[in-house]
Amino acid sequence: MKFEIAGRTDVGKKRTNNEDQFVIDPEIGFFIVADGMGGHNHGEIASRMAVDVTHDAVKKFFHGQQKAILGKIDPKVSEQANQLGSAVRLANTFIYESAKTNLQHQGMGTTIDSVAILKDKFAVAHVGDSRIYRCRAGKLEQITQDHSVVADQVKQGLLSKEDAEKSPMKNVLTRALGVDEKTDVDVIESDVKPGDYLIGCTDGLNKMVSDEDILKTVLQMKTPKMISDHLVDLANAAGGVDNVTVVVAQLR
Repeated sequence: MKFEIAGRTDVGKKRTNNEDQFVIDPEIGFFIVADGMGGHNHGEIASRMAVDVTHDAVKKFFHGQQKAILGKIDPKVSEQANQLGSAVRLANTFIYESAKTNLQHQGMGTTIDSVAILKDKFAVAHVGDSRIYRCRAGKLEQITQDHSVVADQVKQGLLSKEDAEKSPMKNVLTRALGVDEKTDVDVIESDVKPGDYLIGCTDGLNKMVSDEDILKTVLQMKTPKMISDHLVDLANAAGGVDNVTVVVAQLR
């Protein structure tokens, strides 16, 4: 399936350093968004390592240079999806070992969403609270589930979505890349159709821009570059309290 991809990252209005990273590889239909954390500006090191290691491992697989899979194989998804999960687990190992051997890097970690567009479906390897949305036929669907304290509380019925947005715990993650020696990676596979949009974003977007306004932007702006640019501008106009990154893929 043909596609067009564009992305943008911005430091926002309150931060002095951008710890977000993204990569787009149109040749293999692939993109990543990552949101680093860890103080002393080392979050950007974690997110850069996550993006570089994952991208390199995925390229090797798609070019036939890598077949071995790190970690468990999920029989319910394709080999390509399992390779995405393997690549993210490898990145986790790199970040964890770097933090363990370098005192300055201790405590660093990152979210990650690694996405591959296949023939009639797409695969995601997900850790943290960055998000992947699919927009289809005028409806926006969140594909990933946030790995956060408030998301767990909402899932358990202990907190409404409205109260979750106001909770002082909303930025507390339950899972991140590089924090532990091993981490669970959500490997997701779903269908795509011509006309669909896939949107990857760090929480600097969804903290400032509602799902309704994300959908409105997709329907009005049409092209991936226009959509990603406008969503970043909306986040900044709303206060830009965090770094913000948006990647948009349009399926044709």
